Amino acid sequence: MKYILSLDTTSKYSSVSISKGEKIQIEYNFITDDNLSSMLIPTIKFLLETIKLNFNDIDIFGIAIGPGSFTGIRVGLSTIKGLLFEKKKPVIPVVTLKALAYKHIDSNFPIIPVIDAKREEVYIAGYNFSKQGKTEIVSPQLINIKNLKIKLNSFPNLHFVGIGAEKHKDFIKTNFKKSKILVRTPFVASEICKISHKEFINKNFVLDLQDLKPFYLRKPDAEQNYNKIKLKNIDT
Repeated sequence: MKYILSLDTTSKYSSVSISKGEKIQIEYNFITDDNLSSMLIPTIKFLLETIKLNFNDIDIFGIAIGPGSFTGIRVGLSTIKGLLFEKKKPVIPVVTLKALAYKHIDSNFPIIPVIDAKREEVYIAGYNFSKQGKTEIVSPQLINIKNLKIKLNSFPNLHFVGIGAEKHKDFIKTNFKKSKILVRTPFVASEICKISHKEFINKNFVLDLQDLKPFYLRKPDAEQNYNKIKLKNIDT
């Protein structure tokens, strides 16, 4: 059974987890502000030492690639690439929305993970784990919260999950009266381990680190601001 190390740095609810196959061996959850870069490597070393493993014992790596905090995503990807710079081991990139939904894999209804994107916008996707066939029923996307009802009107019963769903609970309860908001911890590294196990078996992984890229649904603020300044200069 292969050892998997997974991490999520896409929000302030950061987490690192190690599993043997799908069985979680250890996990560490922590809330970060501006100290993510300084905490991540020591946390990984601490977890490995705690269960008496070394870095070379890890066979597979899982990483949340977004959407979420642009800075957090970059830190997570940079850490994985730095750790594996001289090694060639499989890496499983996992969309954060899928990891959130995976907490509720036992649900009999479609799961709608919601991540707050600020500016009255949310990142959403839709997953159905209760039937055979296509699991992803709504592709990951950025949407204004006011347009959520139109986007999901073909699904009568839904389970909304994630911090974004809790933030917009009044809107969801008003517009989706037959649906529920399910509340569980926002830390998802353990779910990424479990997803990575399945994806590795299906040979869905990255070996070339150049192919390991962030999953952005919105351009970073710095890029948006640069484009605005560029357009303004063109106009003048």
